[in-house]
Amino acid sequence: MSQLPLLLIADTSVPEALGKKLVRGSEALGLKVDSDLSIAYSSPAPQFSPSMQRLRGKLFYRLADRRSWEWWEFQRQLKEKIQTMQPRLVLVTGILPCQTSIFKTIKKGGGWIANYLTDDPWNPIHRRRSFLRNLRHYDHIFCTKQALCRRLEKAGTPSTSWLPFAYDPALHHPPLEKSSKQAADVLFVGTGAAERLPWLEALQDLPGVRRCIHGNNWRGLNIPGWDIQPAVTGEAYCQEIHSAGIVLGLLRQANGDLSTDRSYEIGAIGGCGLYQDSSEHRALLPQYPDEGFFSTPAQLRERVQHLLENPELRQRLRELGSQALRRPEHTYAARLQSMLKWSEESGIRQ
Repeated sequence: MSQLPLLLIADTSVPEALGKKLVRGSEALGLKVDSDLSIAYSSPAPQFSPSMQRLRGKLFYRLADRRSWEWWEFQRQLKEKIQTMQPRLVLVTGILPCQTSIFKTIKKGGGWIANYLTDDPWNPIHRRRSFLRNLRHYDHIFCTKQALCRRLEKAGTPSTSWLPFAYDPALHHPPLEKSSKQAADVLFVGTGAAERLPWLEALQDLPGVRRCIHGNNWRGLNIPGWDIQPAVTGEAYCQEIHSAGIVLGLLRQANGDLSTDRSYEIGAIGGCGLYQDSSEHRALLPQYPDEGFFSTPAQLRERVQHLLENPELRQRLRELGSQALRRPEHTYAARLQSMLKWSEESGIRQ
C-alpha cells in the first residue's frame, strides 16, 4: 500500500477555518480530498465535543488540561486512521495535543509529523501542558511568529521555521457587489482585547468620523465613540474592508505578532490599510510610504487625520497594498506547498 500524501488535522467546519483554507490551497496544488488528502479534527467546540454543552463536561475539560471527554476517543480513531493510511505527512494545526502513541504510529509507518502553529502555546489563553509536552515529538513546527521559533527549540522541538500567515483568494478579494451600507471612515476587524484599547481610544473623539469594530469578545470593554458590530465573514467581510476609508492593522502583543492574517487580507481585498509598524509589515509592503504605518497611539491619530484629509493618498495605499499582497506567494496554497516540500526533502535525507 502506497503512502497517503497528507493527513490534515484541522478544523474545516466553516469556510473561514484554517483547515478549510489549507484544503482549498491543496486543491490549487492538484491534491484531491480522499485520494491525496484526508482530514481529521477534534476540539472543545460543542459541534466536536457534545459533552461541552453540559456543566459536568465543562468541569471535566478544566480538570483535564483543556481536553474534552471526546478527545480520548478521537485519539483512538486517529491512531487507527494513521495505521490504515500511513500518511507521508501528518499536519496538525494549532494547539491540539496528541497522545505519544500517535507520534510513534506515524513514525513507525515512515511518515513525518509537523505543526502549523498560529498562536503562542505559552500564552495563558491557549496554554495546555499536554501540548507543551508534545513539542519534542514533532519533526518540525512551522510557526507564524519568528521570535517564537527560538523558544520552541529551547523547549525541545527538533526543528522549526517561520511560515507566516496568508490570504485565501476564494475568501479575500475585491467585493463582487458594492455595499449598500454607509461605509466606516475607520474600521477595525478583530477580537476584543484590553491591549487594543489605547489604540482605539486615541481615535474615539475625532469629530465627524464614523468608527466601527467588527469582532467577538468586545463585551465588557469600554470603548466610547466606536460602533461595535458582530464578526463579519464572507462577501460582507470583503465589502466592509473595501468600502471603509481606513482599515487598521493592529497586532497582538500577547501573541508576539509582527503580522497577522489581517495583514494579508486587507491588501488582497483592496482596502486602505494603516498598519502598526513592525519589521514584517514593512517587508510585506516595501513600497508603502511612512504615512501607512504608526508606532504610538498619538501617531495613529495623526496618521488617521492625515489620511482622511487626503483621498488621493488613501487610493495610493489601496493600490500599493493590492500590488504587494495579491500574489501567489502569499496564498495558503504557497504555505502548504512549503510544508509538502519540507516533508519531501526530509524523506530524501532519511
